[in-house]
Amino acid sequence: MGLNCRWLVNAGLLALPIAITLAVLFGLQAGREAVGKPPLFVDNGIKRTQYCQKAFGIHPESRGLEYTLNPNQWGWSEGEPGGLCINVTSFNNQTYATKSTAPEFSVTWEYPPGPLTQPVHAFPNIKVESTEFPVRVRDLESISIDVEWTYGVGNRTASTTDEDELAEHEVNTNVAIDMFLDSNKKKAKDSTKASYELMVWLAAIGPATHPIGLKQGAMATEIINGITFSLYVGRNSLKQNVLTWVASETVEKFNADLTPLVQRVLSGTGSYYPLDSDYVGYMGLGSEAYHSNTAVTFHVPQLAIDVQRSS
Repeated sequence: MGLNCRWLVNAGLLALPIAITLAVLFGLQAGREAVGKPPLFVDNGIKRTQYCQKAFGIHPESRGLEYTLNPNQWGWSEGEPGGLCINVTSFNNQTYATKSTAPEFSVTWEYPPGPLTQPVHAFPNIKVESTEFPVRVRDLESISIDVEWTYGVGNRTASTTDEDELAEHEVNTNVAIDMFLDSNKKKAKDSTKASYELMVWLAAIGPATHPIGLKQGAMATEIINGITFSLYVGRNSLKQNVLTWVASETVEKFNADLTPLVQRVLSGTGSYYPLDSDYVGYMGLGSEAYHSNTAVTFHVPQLAIDVQRSS
C-alpha cells in the first residue's frame, strides 16, 4: 500500500509541471496569434481535395485574406455529357506566401459544344472575400492582381500553355477576371442581381470564345503593362450590362493594377456604363468552359488579389 501511494504521489508531482508548462505554451501561442506573429506550433501538412459537384462553396481557412472557390457548372445538368472537377491545395497551418495569396487550384473539364444561345457550360472560379467590398468606384485606390496560370490537354497540369495543341482538340475557353457593380451595396455583391459585370480576359482560346458585344466592335482600348486591352459592351441573358476588356494576346503571367480599366469605363455614356458612385461588390478569377473534345486542365499556381481604398 505504501509503495502504491508513493507512485501515485510521484505521478502527481510529475504531472503538475507538465500541466503548467502546457498552460504557459498555449498562453504564449494565443498571445502570438493575437498580435499577428507566427504560431509556436505549426502543422506544415498539405491537403489536396477534389470537388466535382455542380456548384459548391469551397472555403479553405486562411490566416490572411480568404477566398471561396466554386465548380459553378451553371450551364450543365446531372446526366448530361461532360463534367468538371476542381482540385484545391490548402495548407493545414492556414498560412500562405503572403497575406493576400490564394490557395493553388486546378480545374479539369470536358464538355461537348452547347447551343449558340448558351455555349458556356461552367465558370469554375475563385472569389476574393475582401473586407473592402463593397466599395464605391470613386473610393478605389487600387485593385492589384498577381496571377500565373496555364491551360493544357489532359488531366494533369501543364508547365506552359500550348495553344496549337489546344486548337487540335477544339478547346474553346477563356481566362477571366470578373467583377460586379451596382448602385445598391447588396446587389453589387450578388453576381446574378448586379446591374454591371466587368470582365478582364487574359485569354480567349478557340473560335467560339468571344465576348458579348463583339459584333458591335471595340468601344475603347487601354494599355496595361504593355498589353493592349479592347473593350466590348453588351447585355447577357440576365439583362446585365457586360463590359469586357479583352487582351490582344494570351497573358499567362499578369501583375498589375486594374483600376485604370475600371476608371476608363466610367467615361462611357448610356445605361451600359456604371457611374463612379456605383459599388464594386464582387471580384474573382476563373475560366468559362465552352467545349473541348478531350479533357483539359486549367491550373492557377499563383494568385494574389489586394484591394485598397483611397484614404
